[in-house]
Amino acid sequence: MTLTGKGMMIWQIPNCESGNVTTIANMAAAGGFSHILIKIADGSYAYNRDKTTGADLIPPLVSALRAKGIGVWGWHYIYGVNPTGEASIAISQMKKYGMDGYVIDAEAEFEKSGMTTAASTYMSALRAGLPSTPIALCSFRWPTYHPSFPWKAFLDKCDLNMPQVYWMSAHNPATQLTRSLTEFQAISPFRPLTPTGPAFYESSWAPTADEVVSFLNTAKNLGMTAANFFSWDDCRKNLPA
Repeated sequence: MTLTGKGMMIWQIPNCESGNVTTIANMAAAGGFSHILIKIADGSYAYNRDKTTGADLIPPLVSALRAKGIGVWGWHYIYGVNPTGEASIAISQMKKYGMDGYVIDAEAEFEKSGMTTAASTYMSALRAGLPSTPIALCSFRWPTYHPSFPWKAFLDKCDLNMPQVYWMSAHNPATQLTRSLTEFQAISPFRPLTPTGPAFYESSWAPTADEVVSFLNTAKNLGMTAANFFSWDDCRKNLPA
């Protein structure tokens, strides 16, 4: 499958435009975003619920975005402790919202010994429950730095790869993105890259506007059809509008 355009990840809806879904949708449209990626689960639990009432905050945002013609994907941080439970909540949430695609955020927890089995168990259950849904992996930018991560177990059943090309403490997005593509082309299976760039502060570091443009231009020059950023929460709170 092919994803096109710019996307932005939302972590906690209340931290984005004070949770006003109409404002979020209007700003996403004004910013030219083709899709928004909303966190729908953490581990085995549903995410983005009102902490006081327990109300599900996701459906109104999905409706507001779709009214603007903006695609909606769900993303999910997984730990591998309960792979069947994590797959189950992913399937349930994706079917509930009818989202356009699903993103797996798997990171350091899967570098531990024995996690290939957990990844395979999770992916088999996930793909069985979402047989026609586009699935992407969102993890480390350079596989050579993370040789114990179960890349094949995840990517075998993914359609896209959304590596976190965060050039923290540096100012060379083009170099880092090019390296990410080269490294992923060297492992199997290769999946088309839709890179995820930084839109946040890290200590005293932040990406500049010129660097964001360079990141997007490099993605385009490398033949990538889409790119995402993390996250709306931090971008609007800490960076210029």
